[in-house]
Formats: sequence, structure tokens, C-alpha cells
Amino acid sequence: MSNTIHLDMDGVVADWRANAIRVIGYDCFDPKQRYSAADWDLLRSDPHIFLNLPLMPRANELVDLARGYRDRLGWGLVFLTAIPHNNDVPWTFHDKFTWAQGHYPDIAVHFGPYSEDKHLHVKQPGDILVDDRLDNCESWTAAGGLAVRVGRSLDSAILALELDYAKRVSTALDLRDLVLNVL
Repeated sequence: MSNTIHLDMDGVVADWRANAIRVIGYDCFDPKQRYSAADWDLLRSDPHIFLNLPLMPRANELVDLARGYRDRLGWGLVFLTAIPHNNDVPWTFHDKFTWAQGHYPDIAVHFGPYSEDKHLHVKQPGDILVDDRLDNCESWTAAGGLAVRVGRSLDSAILALELDYAKRVSTALDLRDLVLNVL
């Protein structure tokens, strides 16, 4: 069984933050201004809030890199996303799937189902999660996986994956050369 790279959706490929700022009028992800229950009510008043999220800047670059793990290294590749904790946005499953299929039809969508359940998807030591939540990354690592945390942009996550990918491709080429030289 091969490893799998799991990409979170909201805050990783789908720009949840930009949409939330548009809807509630301020940066609810600023630690000093954590959004309130009233803000969440405003956000979820759109039953299709997950359907029309814009792409994160550099999302296509991140996804192409993840496809390299799949296509060149033989890894699995899935989106690993979550539903809101109270499951109070009824179209979440449908809309996240539809969003992903509209942007990246070659990548399956898996659900935690909740964010705190993502670590249960580590099947092989070294499975990778790319996620914007620190708690998800910590529990993923504790379960034996490798986590790449996304900050306000994808820059550092892309760099970390590029370095990991280059190392893995180099190792795979070295092994192939060794086998060819033995034959």
C-alpha cells in the first residue's frame, strides 16, 4: 500500500478567509478578532457558502505538486475536508464535492467528517496532510503522518512540499539506477 497526500480544502485550496471577510466585513481569522456566534450565523445564512469560494492564490501550483506525488511516485491524492462542527450548513457535503469537481475533477473528496477526525485518515506512516489548522497538523503528526501547515499564504507550504518531493524523486531515481546497474 502506498502513501497518500491529503489536501485540506478551506484555507488551503479554497479561500474561505477572503469569502468570510467579504461576508462579515472584517478579518475574522485575526487572533484578536475571533469570529463570534453572530458572525457564524451571518456566514451560514448562505446555505451554499462552500460552493462559490474563490481559489487560494497559488492553489493550482500546490495541487500540481500534489499530483506529482500521485503521478510520479504512485501516491494516493485526496482532498480531506470537514463539515462545520454543528453540521448546520446542510449543503456542505454536496457543495464541497461540487466545488472540488469544478476545479479539480481528478481528485476525490473525503470528509473527516469533522476537523478533529482528520488524524483518523493516517493509514501509512508518512502520509501527508496539508492543512491550515495547527491542531489538525499536531494530531496528524501524533498519528504517524507528516503535516505541512499553511499560513496566510501557500508559499511556505509549497516550499516544504517541493523540498520533500525533490528528495523523494531523487531517492526513487537512485533506487532505479541501482536496480538497473545490478541487472
